Amino acid sequence: LTAAVVKVIGVSTYYPHPIGWHGLIGGAIFGFGIVFAGGCASGSLYKSGEGNIGSMLVLLSISFTQAIYVTQGGWFNNLVPASWTASAIAKDMPAELTITDGWFDQFMAGYVWDLKSSSLANTLGFDGVASGAFIGDALLCAILPALLILTLLYSIYYRKGYLRRKKIDSPGITEHLRGIWSMLTASRNTAIAGLGLGIFAGLHMWVIGELRNHYNIFNFGELLADMGHRTGLSIQDTVFDPGYWYITTQEAQWGGWLMHKLGAQNMDNIFFGLENGLPNPLINAPGWMSIGIILGAASIALVRREFKWKVPSLETAVFALLGGALMGLGARIALGCNIGAFFAAVTNGDPSGWVFLAGMTAGAYLGVKAFSRWLDWRVSREGIVI
Repeated sequence: LTAAVVKVIGVSTYYPHPIGWHGLIGGAIFGFGIVFAGGCASGSLYKSGEGNIGSMLVLLSISFTQAIYVTQGGWFNNLVPASWTASAIAKDMPAELTITDGWFDQFMAGYVWDLKSSSLANTLGFDGVASGAFIGDALLCAILPALLILTLLYSIYYRKGYLRRKKIDSPGITEHLRGIWSMLTASRNTAIAGLGLGIFAGLHMWVIGELRNHYNIFNFGELLADMGHRTGLSIQDTVFDPGYWYITTQEAQWGGWLMHKLGAQNMDNIFFGLENGLPNPLINAPGWMSIGIILGAASIALVRREFKWKVPSLETAVFALLGGALMGLGARIALGCNIGAFFAAVTNGDPSGWVFLAGMTAGAYLGVKAFSRWLDWRVSREGIVI
């Protein structure tokens, strides 16, 4: 609803993602990685703030692997369909980019850019801005599907236990609605935090949009250039600056920036060279959103005396690195993580978010099955009796 308000007043910075198989496959890889990493991209941030070294390894892995994935050419070019290469060449890209030497560049220019993207309101033909934002985008794309999922979760996992605890033998619609409400508010802190997150995420978009309009600025790179900080800007004098909550791209920038400082030539591609740049992390505005999550989690943990350094075992550390690498790959293919490709998408009326969720759910299911098989193998190998 806050996203709808922001759209109606004309300061939304969100643009719908293209819908295609990449969202499903990328979501599946991301979801599979979540299981081994022990949490998603945002989870690795707040857990790092609480002193979880395993989550710090996830953060390290997801940052550097993304930076590596988007620059890989050579043998990986053999995996690229010829149609992607031809389409990428036809777009007459700047000479600074080696557009045909890199699977990700050809994936973007030869496939993703050829797809159509649209909000649900535009797809359904809503004429009015308000009706499109509140009915097409908020109600039909976000609220009703979310209610349907909650109803399914209640029916499958919560209903029997709730009715048994309340000693209700013949429930009506009122009792079921109370049961769904009970499920939603079972964790009061989580419910309040979720409500606050939705409101503040919308307010963040509103503030950024108003500031852009007031100062006639489209991208933070313009400000950096005006202040003399041109190092790390893309060839368009831009940096990654979505204007709403995002996570994985700025993490890729962290890894890419350090690799660049160590001598890697990684500015000749679409991801860094054309679109997102590699600004110093100290002046990377979206990066400070992620740093803020870490610092905020650390502050709360310290205040509540819950901060504790948690050192992972070797096995857990390996899984953290593997999970982070898989999440990084999935995020690049899907063009975002559970935040940018799902939450930010569906709340802004972008149906591509539900495609990502379907893939992420399937991937997480397969990840749980794979992890369970690993545990069974370990038990049988070590003769552990459970």
